[in-house]
Amino acid sequence: MEKAAPPLPSERRLGSRVYKHSDILQRIPKQLRDYEIVLLGRKSKRPIHKWNERRFRADDPIVQEHLRRGGGYGIVCKGLAVFDCDSPRLEKAVERDLPPTLTVLTGGGRRHRYYKTDLDRKIILYDENGEHLGEIQAGGGCYVVGPGSLHPNGRRYEVVEDRPLAFLPASQIYEWIEKNGFRTSAHRLTPGDLERGEKEREEKEEEKTLTETKILEIVNLLKPIYREGYRDYIVYFLSGWMKKAGIPYEEAKKVIELLSENDEERKQRLYVLDRTYERAGNPPKKELKGKSGIQEIAEALLGEEQGLELIRKLEELLGRASPFKDSIFSLIDFQRKLYYVANPRKGIIARASERKDGIVYKELIAECCPTNITIYEDPLNGDRKFEVEFNGLVNKKIGPADLESIASQLRMLGVVKHRRLLEDALSSIITAFIRSGKAEIRRELEKPGFYYIDGELKAVKWQPEDFTKEDLRKALLFLIELREKWYAYLGERFTTVVKWGIIAPFSYAIKQIRGTYGVHFPWILLHGSSFSGKSSLGKLIRAIWNLPPDEKSAYHIDTIPRFAKIVSQHTFPVLINEVADILRKDEIKEIIKTSVETAFARGKYHQGTYIEQPALCPMIFTTNKTYPADDALLRRMLSILFTISDRRKKQEVGRFEREVLPRLYDLKYIGFFVFKKLAENPQSLRREWRELSTALLEEAFESAELEVPAWLSESHEGESLEDVDEIVNEDIRATLLSEVNMQYARHFREEAELDERIREVLDKDLLPWAHQKGDRILITTAVLRVLKDCGVDSLRSLAERFGWDYRVFKLGKSSIRAVGVALSDFIAFLGGGTEEESGQEEQNKQAQQAEREEREEREEREEREECESEGGISPEIVAKTRQLNQPEQDVCVVCGERREVRWASPRGFICADCRNKLLKAFVQARIHSLMERERGASRREILEEFVRYGEDFAEEAEIYCDLLGL
Repeated sequence: MEKAAPPLPSERRLGSRVYKHSDILQRIPKQLRDYEIVLLGRKSKRPIHKWNERRFRADDPIVQEHLRRGGGYGIVCKGLAVFDCDSPRLEKAVERDLPPTLTVLTGGGRRHRYYKTDLDRKIILYDENGEHLGEIQAGGGCYVVGPGSLHPNGRRYEVVEDRPLAFLPASQIYEWIEKNGFRTSAHRLTPGDLERGEKEREEKEEEKTLTETKILEIVNLLKPIYREGYRDYIVYFLSGWMKKAGIPYEEAKKVIELLSENDEERKQRLYVLDRTYERAGNPPKKELKGKSGIQEIAEALLGEEQGLELIRKLEELLGRASPFKDSIFSLIDFQRKLYYVANPRKGIIARASERKDGIVYKELIAECCPTNITIYEDPLNGDRKFEVEFNGLVNKKIGPADLESIASQLRMLGVVKHRRLLEDALSSIITAFIRSGKAEIRRELEKPGFYYIDGELKAVKWQPEDFTKEDLRKALLFLIELREKWYAYLGERFTTVVKWGIIAPFSYAIKQIRGTYGVHFPWILLHGSSFSGKSSLGKLIRAIWNLPPDEKSAYHIDTIPRFAKIVSQHTFPVLINEVADILRKDEIKEIIKTSVETAFARGKYHQGTYIEQPALCPMIFTTNKTYPADDALLRRMLSILFTISDRRKKQEVGRFEREVLPRLYDLKYIGFFVFKKLAENPQSLRREWRELSTALLEEAFESAELEVPAWLSESHEGESLEDVDEIVNEDIRATLLSEVNMQYARHFREEAELDERIREVLDKDLLPWAHQKGDRILITTAVLRVLKDCGVDSLRSLAERFGWDYRVFKLGKSSIRAVGVALSDFIAFLGGGTEEESGQEEQNKQAQQAEREEREEREEREEREECESEGGISPEIVAKTRQLNQPEQDVCVVCGERREVRWASPRGFICADCRNKLLKAFVQARIHSLMERERGASRREILEEFVRYGEDFAEEAEIYCDLLGL
């Protein structure tokens, strides 16, 4: 290990370590230090943060500390083109044709070649047979692992050619692609691809014809500007325009022959036409230096008004807008001859009218002009979004977005002069682009996930990784560890959630394949006790699919539009926490039912068009409250209940977070395996989901040469509404019975039957939530705090659950709203049904309480002796303290000092330090008292005892139980 140099005044301190800033910076090659940095995990290609939202500079102290600790980093490819070659053919082409530049040997044994560029998008390269050759990583939407970082296999990325970055323009990259005959991915078309597609489309269209009259009109239009010095440009632009418009060669030739009738270079003009129509030589270049199109020449020679009119008439005669940088016209009023005009030379959008002397501008709408338009059409619902490149006062690409959003951004940029006309003008001009063939229309899926298209299962914006048998084996061994160690308390419930999770991303594909209305794949509801692992199961499912955690609150789906937005973003499962309140809303329950059963969540009108929003993703709902009483909703859910016994202690949760969460993404190889198998046989998605998931996991274990565990055949069918009610009712009964027994054991010594114990604690008013009124018991809102872990959230729901009376009662001089129940019925309820059935159980508990009381007497004497130094205050008083709303300055009755006090007791104020000492002494004494019973007390019984006092009592009891080894 290198010895650290003495610290300098300029060095930065982070944490408790001093390091030399310049030394750490040297790990990033100087050629790359001006580019944005992404922080990656150690031996990982995955970012440790949302890299598209937060990026760093190389000299940022956060980056330096991250590298010092052994983390990796990525270089964002904005302004860079990094050639990542996966095949010898591509490697050879790069070495042969492209200039030398900074080159890095990757941990996987390939080479990254870095170039400066103006290319702004990633290009995936294929050969003629569709075999993948590699990628060109470019643009701000991607990054590459930087030199000096560790590959997952442990090898380091190393610079092998330390050269300056060579510049490689986008045009040269496209030419290189075409020269070598490489194909690109369908969603990243090069200009060559577009030209080939345009050519094929034109060949299929019926060729347009020019009548003799139209030919003469075209010639007469151009004669005034067909002058020396401009003739070659005009023939070039006109030939290209006619070819794009689908004009047959013979008719185009007549136009050029008549136009160049007295031209001494007539043969040269016809040769340009022949080259354009690919009848001689090579096609001419796409651009000529010095001129942008016929409009520029016409305006220079005839003036702007007549130049615009000439272009408009040519567009009308040829039936297509100019393919060059000439204005685009959209007729909006036949009678008044009004047009919207997009003029790229001036960089404006305007409204204009046609007059005898030409086109005259009326209103300036925006000081920017669309030059390139790409339309993204969603094949699922026909929704369209537009990506528009503007030139003018702003040179910016906006979108993909709807027209309203594009117009809003232009207004914010301050280039809009006529707000009322803007959206109408944009719509008309886009239509003109489409009609003239100048707009590119991409009909593709843009939402990530899995889809069944043309008989194949296709992944969109989700890339499976190659994996080995060892990778799969590691993932499955980790799954076994999770089931048999960390989630053993859930048993078949854990197994069922995992099975649900490996099919969940394909739920939309299942709807596509089956094509019928019905519950083909349920959503899942994890409900019940808190701290029982519900949310961690959602993270586990996301990790199987190599996705970051995506937890949302119920707020994100509490209205129809919000719900539709979430459910239509991708096909991967989404975790929604604390949904109890929104599941009471009828409109939300209805859209959930629709989304589970059909391919669409809802329909809406957007800018006059009816659009259906697809129901793509299944949802994982969690709540600490009980399930809503809705049988129809329950039938569409896999309901899994977590009881109080499933709660995990804080120490166990901490160990899980330290030891398990960092390894969760080892499970991703299970997801890669499942996708591979389902892609090979998409029709298997017609099988029942439990059966299919079990078969896939069994095949995975066999492929990894592991024994299939017995628990893999487990299946949890979920709880019915009746099952949930029964379990919750029993939790409520046990909780209230424990309260009665605890209070009786504190204050009475004699053994007694259940009914006597209940009468005694009621007679002494020892239950703050229950008061006796004649032969009835009145249960007040204080009971809700006692039943907080049982999912009871109101007195009304408690009364309705057991058929008790809920109304206003007179208690003393006050009127209160409470639950009323006959004393005999309450005794029978706490006894579990009948007095006979509960008698034996209560006798056993009374015997235990008697033993407890004997121990408490002795403990009380010991406590008094021990607390003499604490001002004569017994530790037992801590159970009767209450926290103040605001701390006060007063004398603590325990230590006698004037301090900041936060707690009040029957004896006076107590400071935090003294209360902690009393609490610790009280808890330890009580635990020893419980442990000295004849048969002892279990850890669970001890913790249930202290939960009733409060969370801090329970936490201290957990700590002391750990010390005792319970």
